[in-house]
Amino acid sequence: MNEIKLNIRDRRSCDVLVVGGGVSGIAAAVCAARYGMSVILAEKNCFLGGTATAGLIGTFMTCCDAKGEDQIIKGFYGELLDRLISEGSAVSPEKCKVGNSYSAYRIKGHKGVAPYSCEGLKKTAEEMCLESGVQLMYNSVLIACETAERQVKSAFFATDSGVFEISARYFIDCGGNAMLCHLAGCETVFGGKDGSVQPASMIFTIDGVDKKLLDAYMEDNPEMRKRFFMDEIEKGFADGSFPCGTKKLRIFEAPNGTWHVNMAQTDNAFNSLDPFETAAAAAEQRQQVGIIIDFLRRTIPALKNIRLLETASSIGIREGRRIVGEYTLTIDDLKNSVIFDDAILLCSNSVDMHQKSGVAYSTIDCEKNYSVPYRCLLAKEFDNLAAAGRCVSADRAALAAIRVMPPCFAMGEAVGTACAIAAKDSTALRDISIEKLRSRLKENGAYLG
Repeated sequence: MNEIKLNIRDRRSCDVLVVGGGVSGIAAAVCAARYGMSVILAEKNCFLGGTATAGLIGTFMTCCDAKGEDQIIKGFYGELLDRLISEGSAVSPEKCKVGNSYSAYRIKGHKGVAPYSCEGLKKTAEEMCLESGVQLMYNSVLIACETAERQVKSAFFATDSGVFEISARYFIDCGGNAMLCHLAGCETVFGGKDGSVQPASMIFTIDGVDKKLLDAYMEDNPEMRKRFFMDEIEKGFADGSFPCGTKKLRIFEAPNGTWHVNMAQTDNAFNSLDPFETAAAAAEQRQQVGIIIDFLRRTIPALKNIRLLETASSIGIREGRRIVGEYTLTIDDLKNSVIFDDAILLCSNSVDMHQKSGVAYSTIDCEKNYSVPYRCLLAKEFDNLAAAGRCVSADRAALAAIRVMPPCFAMGEAVGTACAIAAKDSTALRDISIEKLRSRLKENGAYLG
């Protein structure tokens, strides 16, 4: 077989290359650029946000402490959220009380969430990148990288105009599935030991909700089964009128008065790295949407006039490939509320492990705040490669807690700041001063206890 050679269309260089423009990539790129680094942010879509926008997530999960009282994830996330709120593109966590429409009518958990406009996030994230001097590189799919002597030298991207080679001093993998780390030869894992992964979901948006009627129903029915119409849905599963999706109503209000519905779900495990399996799962979930809408119209009076606006352009993947880093965060670290010496964020998110069979999942509530150490972000095989977001080094249960967006923002902020420190001190990412990193994060508003 002949070896395929890449015909390079263009070559560019920078101090920091960030691969993946999701929430961790946005934070990493902006924070590195603000310290004078030349930064290129490469993204496969033609917009920023990753699953936050393409997946129509629509809500930043809690950024509060274990008591649900004080905001403990701040820094870049807090800055972005404040900007979105001032622009009318987000709702303050203070207004998202447990049990109301913004918190999906949940009577347990979901305190301190922040609904946002997906379009608003696209716009504001781009503005913050451009204001800080980040070079955006859209429609760019990572296909290869070059390494030598514990260094990633360059990354190669397929674009509509040919292959681009980007060389850099430091590389940050924010791609969700650790593709850059994988191509570089880092040790990675996928899902559980048997390859199992949490079910994937497809969110869709609707209008036509009678909010007054729905609010009144929720006020009169504080019991969980009643609130989420679980008896009706389970009856639908039994008689075949509702043969798919989650076994409870999951609907929450957006800032613009539309609503996000998180009920289309693929229970059967599929390999999210396989394009054919992913296509099949996406097609299945879009078929579910019409069935779900029809059932909701017939079953819930407040939803009888709902209308489909949009299905997500990407599936919500809860877990995939992740690195085996300098340290692997474990569920015991969370349960024991470990505060590491190199902690780069504190959080309290519950361990939300979705499983097969509709909405069946196990939730472990953490009684105290816990931390994520800097070492979880470091690729142990390289001196200039790190990761942030869903692909960091953590076991499955720990990942189920820290994969939500506020912690991912904080991880991106930490690693972007770390790259700037490493560049200035001419050192490997693992050898930077942790005291200096934590000090910089605190100066920028991060809460580290």
